[in-house]
Amino acid sequence: MPSSPSPAPDIGIAPPLAVRAAGGFGTSILGGAALGAAAWYSDGLGYPLGLLIPANAIGVWLGVAFILGASARTLPTGALRGVIGLLSAVAVYYVLIAIFGQGYRAIGASHAATIWGAVALMAGPIMGGAGAVWRHGAGWPRALGVAVLTSALVAEGFVFGAPRLVHVDQLAYDPGAFLFAAEMILAAVLPWILLRRGERLRGYVATAVLAVIAASAIGPITTIIRVLADRF
Repeated sequence: MPSSPSPAPDIGIAPPLAVRAAGGFGTSILGGAALGAAAWYSDGLGYPLGLLIPANAIGVWLGVAFILGASARTLPTGALRGVIGLLSAVAVYYVLIAIFGQGYRAIGASHAATIWGAVALMAGPIMGGAGAVWRHGAGWPRALGVAVLTSALVAEGFVFGAPRLVHVDQLAYDPGAFLFAAEMILAAVLPWILLRRGERLRGYVATAVLAVIAASAIGPITTIIRVLADRF
């Protein structure tokens, strides 16, 4: 009796690696480009209308890199997607400034893009990798992955928002303070949402520890980067 033919492999289940890579990195480029365009548009709205599109917040940029990293199948590709996304955002932001901007911002766009691009090269892999660890890890690694993001949100909200939030009588004229308050609230909620029951306490502990470090560093580092970016 002739043997029955072996079933043909279902090649539709697993797309070729090149197709998956193109799709993933293409998503990172598009996501980053959308972030850069939103940040540029928000700048043009001025204060306080620009708060309606808070695309210039540090936490938003880091959050996009985290999400892109979480969409990857592996930790290395997560880190790569994070850096591709942030580099794309920086490129689109400063290309739009160079085309439509005026004055010193347009003149110094290429220099500023180089400085912030270097920052993206450092922050992108960290946040993208953290997103990938959250998706694929378990226990402490997974809790730490979330804490990398939430601690940054706490640091930005506290360092830049606390001095403004204490002046309750001025909040009507300083709505930007509410944005920083929202960051801290989001940081308090995310570990509960993103982590499993047995990981939540670890996530909050890791967030508290990393937030102290981030809060002590975010002010000086941000100042130095802005000074370097404005020199041309």
